[in-house]
Amino acid sequence: MSEGSRIAKNASWLVSAMSLNKLIAFGYFWAVAKMLGPQVTGTYFFSVSVTSIFVVLSDLGMTQVIILTHAGAKENADKILGSALRAKLALTPIAILASFGYALAKGADAVTLTAVGLACLVMAADTFSLMLYGALRGKQDLRPEALGMLIGQLLTATFGLTAAYLGFGAKGLVCGLLLGSSWNLVWAWRKSRQYGIRISVPSRQDVLQLAKIALPFAIAGLAVKTYSFLDTLFVEAFHGITAVGVYSVAYKMTYAPQFIPMTVIAALYPALAAAWARHEDEKIRKAFTGALRLMAFLGFAIASGFSAMAPKIIPIFYGSKFLGAIQPFEILPWVLLAIFMDFPIGALLNASNRAHLKTTAMVITMFLCIIMNVLLVPMYGGVGAAWANIVTFWGLFFMGAFFARNDAGGWRVVSWTLIRALAAAAICWFVWRELIYVLPFPLAFVTGSVVAVLVAFLFRIITTRDLRFIANLRKNKLVEEEEVHADV
Repeated sequence: MSEGSRIAKNASWLVSAMSLNKLIAFGYFWAVAKMLGPQVTGTYFFSVSVTSIFVVLSDLGMTQVIILTHAGAKENADKILGSALRAKLALTPIAILASFGYALAKGADAVTLTAVGLACLVMAADTFSLMLYGALRGKQDLRPEALGMLIGQLLTATFGLTAAYLGFGAKGLVCGLLLGSSWNLVWAWRKSRQYGIRISVPSRQDVLQLAKIALPFAIAGLAVKTYSFLDTLFVEAFHGITAVGVYSVAYKMTYAPQFIPMTVIAALYPALAAAWARHEDEKIRKAFTGALRLMAFLGFAIASGFSAMAPKIIPIFYGSKFLGAIQPFEILPWVLLAIFMDFPIGALLNASNRAHLKTTAMVITMFLCIIMNVLLVPMYGGVGAAWANIVTFWGLFFMGAFFARNDAGGWRVVSWTLIRALAAAAICWFVWRELIYVLPFPLAFVTGSVVAVLVAFLFRIITTRDLRFIANLRKNKLVEEEEVHADV
């Protein structure tokens, strides 16, 4: 087996586990939301969102440095790990104080404060388990992390559902998260010892080296956490915890399908990196544009389907208590087209040693997100948050597309792909919207899906040769000698 194939197969373990994790997590959230209603769901979602933002203070990009040093088998990898451990021991209390302090400053009630406090313990366990998983990733065996994450998610779901059924509310749900995170910490510690990973006393030079390398990762991490969770904090601040619970339903359903492009990108990234190292520009262009069109197809189909069927999806899956989520859910799914098409852009920039450009786009996006939430959420609530997400992620996509335009053959290729995807999305939206009022929901879903595939082929967003492209990715090959698709 070639080195590239081994890397792709190794990555598939983690991608498969993460995909299954997201499916379990979505099913779990759906069950507890329907069982407990908007207020309890809002308390739970808010407490997790608060700690999800401030957790960046406990890591500051150190996990990525640990992966790099262990992957490179550097002599000081054990000292870098020791530096990270000491830094996290100092930084984690700061992250906890920031999280709890924010909740106190907001005047949260006793139940919410308890949930946030428990979520802080989850954050602490996660930051140390991710550090150890980072060292294991550096050993290029992702199976321990994949298995640990999957078992942890199952423990969380099982405990959380039991707690919800017994009436323990948001506190019980966060305790479920704590159980899963504690499991991951113990598992990661045991596996790191089995793999001979050592933690040594660092020198001052090791600490400085860690800080220097981690800085760009810390900036990127702060940006991602901000534009991923800031909307929830704004909705709670201006419209209350129940509004968060309603908005969280639209949020969770929208972002649940993100695991789909991960499966393609996991194979695309090592292939792009290998082609970049060999200066095979034509193969890079074909692979990138092929992946871009594939993501455009998946993005427009899911976005238009979710948006058009929102008036039926929310009542069927969540009941009358969450009818307020319909309007945000009609808007929010349109971020998926931008997010899906941004996946190959990010893979290309990272594979071609231009990750700093992606980081630049993330930082600009963070400020854009803050501005849009300030302007829209106070007046429009969850609907405003949905529009803020639209502007944020489409802005991120356009910035990334600008940086990667030359690899795709210029703006014309990217823009033409996007135009066709938007046109196909408009057609499919109208078809789905009509179908849900004349056909039973399952039949409307199937019929609309068939129409989406036919429209994608009609607009040449995908072709029969793209099936070969996907097969070649699975084999860690970019393209055959024959051209995948003659894009114009």
